[in-house]
Amino acid sequence: MAPVEILITWLLIFGAGVYFLAGTAFFLGGNRAGYGLFGCAWLVNALVLVMNGVICGHPPFGNMYHVLIFLSFSFLPMCLVLHFKEKQDWLHLYFAWLAVVPLVGALFLDRDVFWRRAPALESPWFAPHVAAYMISYALAGVAFVLNARWFVRDRYRADDRCPGAAYQILRLAVVFMTLGLGSGALWADEVWGGYWSWDRKEVWSLITWLLYVVHLHCWRTPSLRRGAFWTQFLGFIALLVTFLLVNLLPQLASFLHSYS
Repeated sequence: MAPVEILITWLLIFGAGVYFLAGTAFFLGGNRAGYGLFGCAWLVNALVLVMNGVICGHPPFGNMYHVLIFLSFSFLPMCLVLHFKEKQDWLHLYFAWLAVVPLVGALFLDRDVFWRRAPALESPWFAPHVAAYMISYALAGVAFVLNARWFVRDRYRADDRCPGAAYQILRLAVVFMTLGLGSGALWADEVWGGYWSWDRKEVWSLITWLLYVVHLHCWRTPSLRRGAFWTQFLGFIALLVTFLLVNLLPQLASFLHSYS
């Protein structure tokens, strides 16, 4: 293992540990310590992201290891957006703890830090497409945890704070998901000469987007609100298929997206 790979490994371990400590501090009521730790872990995360970009000489989004680093990087900025825009100042522990997961996942992947961009990725739409999707996935992950907490515990108390916050989060997530879907179509037209090819990953991306749009509609319609949890649950399952299974399982592999 090259020295730079060893350094990145230790940075990932340190960043994941500090993200976890930040979430724990928030859970125990230490918001000042929590935000300090959250910011420290995010700076370590940013350092790994920058190192990956410098080493490969391109936006570091070309493989699963790279995108997991950016996925983890997305949690703190989105937490701050929701804190100031939606006045949701109690969600920070969920964002901090969930930021641990991608970094831990990256530790178990082949860290191809010397990756080089394939010809199909030579497009200005490449980085916005991947970044928009990673931000939307970070938000969708937090929304899923909030709805799961409500389903397991809070629904018996007639407490809809978690579903309400999840709805606000998913409104923002769908915006980024739409940007990802649209920029992907523009990228496909530039590279392959067509906006849509019914590739497996494209189909699952569309299914995911449609399920989340249906969820938002159900939440806003009183007569359909009871089914909102299940549409969100199905949307998250479709998201996992799109992001993980289509990339990692050979039988579901996407030919056009095999470089990722």
